[in-house]
Order: sequence, then structure tokens, then C-alpha cells
Amino acid sequence: MSSRRDKLGINATFKNNDPVEIARKLRLSDGIGFLARVLSAKANLLFQQLTKQDDITPRQFGALLTLHQKGALTLTELARELRVDRSTLGEMMRRMTIEGLVSRSENAEDLRSYRVAITPIGRKVLLSLVSGAAQLQDALLECIPPHQRRDFYQALKAFAATSQDAGDT
Repeated sequence: MSSRRDKLGINATFKNNDPVEIARKLRLSDGIGFLARVLSAKANLLFQQLTKQDDITPRQFGALLTLHQKGALTLTELARELRVDRSTLGEMMRRMTIEGLVSRSENAEDLRSYRVAITPIGRKVLLSLVSGAAQLQDALLECIPPHQRRDFYQALKAFAATSQDAGDT
């Protein structure tokens, strides 16, 4: 018997690759992609609640934190750190520049690119959010039994490492 997720033993077993049977038995709510989206939505909501604001997104927070810790970076370097597509990041950086959170400067090493850095306003915003954001991991893990938290976290780290090795963003 073949199954999309036989190895996990958590989905319907499909006797063949009949699309009608698969469409009847496949459960969206059991899908890893669906569950990842639910986790992402919960993380975004908790981020807003814990930071008591909805102006800065978790991705923008990540950019500010990374620039605070690492200093000025090119878009390519920052995209690699954040694991996002460079073109998506470029639009986000454009908006954050307009808001005064980051600044752009020429990249002396490659005049075709530029570097972005956190501004004093960006640093002030980051420091106002960081305490709430630091509580996010514990808040997300609260719904998982304590004896399963380490395994859950390690599984997420393994997935992220594999994705990074494959060049996924």
C-alpha cells in the first residue's frame, strides 16, 4: 500500500494513486503544509500580542534585530540571514527606509548593490519590542506537553537546516 505519509502513520492509506480516492480521503487538517501555516499564523498573532503593537511584522523585527546584531549588510546578505527572497526583502526594506527604520548606503565593494543599516529610530523601535518578542518561543511551546517540547523544537531546527542547505528561502 502506498501513502503520502505512511512513514508517519498519521494520514489515510491510499491503496493506489487513484485521484478520486485520494481526494476523498486526504485530510487537509493533517497536512504538514497546513499545520505549518497554522503555526505561522499563531506566531504572528502572538508576536502582535506580546509586543503590544501591529505596526512591525515579525519579519521586519527579524530584519531590525539582525541589522542591530551584525551591522550594515547588503540585501543579499540580509536575505540569506532572514531566509527570505531577495526581491521580497527589497520591497520591505524600501518601506522600512521610508519609515526611517533603516538607511541605505552605497556598497563600496560592489557598486551594483547597496547596504542597509538600522537607524537610531529603528534601534528605538527594536528595543521597545524585544522583550515581548523574546517571550514568543515560550508562548508558542505552551500548548505542547513539556516532555515533547525539546523534540518539537529539534524537529523544526532540523527542517530549517535542511531547507537552508537546499538553498530554500
